Amino acid sequence: MMIYPEQVACSFEMPPRISPLTDACHHVGLKTDKTWKLEVKYINAVKGCGVFAIGSFSKGDFIVEYRGDLISDGEAQKRRRIYHPACSGFLFAFKLRGKTWCIDASREDGSFGRLVNDDHRHPNCRMKRIDIAGSTHLCLFALKDIKEGEEIAYNYGGEDYPWRKQMTTCEPDTPCVSSQSVLMSEPQWDEAAWLEDTGQQVIHVHHLIFTSSVF
Repeated sequence: MMIYPEQVACSFEMPPRISPLTDACHHVGLKTDKTWKLEVKYINAVKGCGVFAIGSFSKGDFIVEYRGDLISDGEAQKRRRIYHPACSGFLFAFKLRGKTWCIDASREDGSFGRLVNDDHRHPNCRMKRIDIAGSTHLCLFALKDIKEGEEIAYNYGGEDYPWRKQMTTCEPDTPCVSSQSVLMSEPQWDEAAWLEDTGQQVIHVHHLIFTSSVF
């Protein structure tokens, strides 16, 4: 007796892409990085270490959070006076509603965002502010498609960073700290200029309230 198997039509559907905002909220909430898509590598004596893609990203994707303590400008000034110069470079100053705030990422907690380097000519990421239940977080999102092997970088703003003049201040055996920390400069973010440049890309996440379309 011949048995004929039943024919079944199969269809393979790709899972829906998680929205960049949902992805960012997930990692911010868990305080985790995409260790399966990012890695830290030593570059050279000028740049020190950097963060590289070991998987591809699409334009608009959430990349990594610049994770640290959110502090006032007054507290940041106090910490600058007592910090070692290599630590003070991890104080990320930004303006929010007319006031200066700071993310202090000086503590070596293994997070990747604090090690992302500056690229003012061809950045592949942009910093955006996300407010989650009243708490402010700074996150990097892809400006364009990023291929495996590419370094993750964004424009720190400003014009006087010494590494842009190719100043060599690191030795080959320097531990994996970001170039801004070694060279004692701080990323600066002016919210007004940022909003003008990005089309008011501020996100408020609490009952999913948005101030504008982001992606």
